Amino acid sequence: MNNERGIQRTVGVFVFAGILVACALILHFGKVGDRFRGGYPVTVEFANAGGLVRGAQVLFAGVPVGKVGGISLRDEGDGVNVEVDLFDNNGIRSDARFLIKQSGFLGDKHIVVLPVSSTAPLLKGGERLRGTDPFDFTDAAAQAGEAIRKLNAAVDKFSEAMLDPQTLGDLKSSVRNFSDLGGKLQGSADRLNAILARVQKGEGTFGKLVNDPELHDELKRLIHNWRVHGLLYREKADERYPDPRKPAPGARAP
Repeated sequence: MNNERGIQRTVGVFVFAGILVACALILHFGKVGDRFRGGYPVTVEFANAGGLVRGAQVLFAGVPVGKVGGISLRDEGDGVNVEVDLFDNNGIRSDARFLIKQSGFLGDKHIVVLPVSSTAPLLKGGERLRGTDPFDFTDAAAQAGEAIRKLNAAVDKFSEAMLDPQTLGDLKSSVRNFSDLGGKLQGSADRLNAILARVQKGEGTFGKLVNDPELHDELKRLIHNWRVHGLLYREKADERYPDPRKPAPGARAP
């Protein structure tokens, strides 16, 4: 009899412990405990809820600081009001940004709070904020498709203009003219190189004048005489170009 009571007592203890563990798991994973935490509500306005549902988490720096209490259409018909229940002592400022984001590619939508400054006053209950609308892949795809259609239309118009027979004829004529001009310039350059080569060799009148050292000295003397006689500007005669008919200073006359 005592053994049976001992077994029953042991079974009862294990059953009671199992019930306590189950309740703890329900409170933890079911987030029932959040209902007993102090907090305050704020309203965030969005143009589009973007698939956000009631009970979604609100994260600040990756830490849960609240949940979505409800979603309703605005009376003006230009968006939605998202009621957010924030926990106390979360440190969120009144200028913080509220964004709707998605956990992964196919994850649930949630709200992310991004701080802007550390000097703004703390957010208070009952305030209304303007949230940042979520990125809409459908709208982005539609805009991209419209841009692609406009680009294709522009390419078609450009192709039609370039493939026009008159345009092609003008283009061919321009290319032909440039080719002829290049040939003429090349011929002129070849003739100029030939002339310069002859001048360097001393061929021709100009080549002999350039390469004759005696002519160089005669020109210098001529310019000197012009200066002495005031044709260029008057200066005293010096001994840089002595007159060969006069004896040098200190020399005896023959």
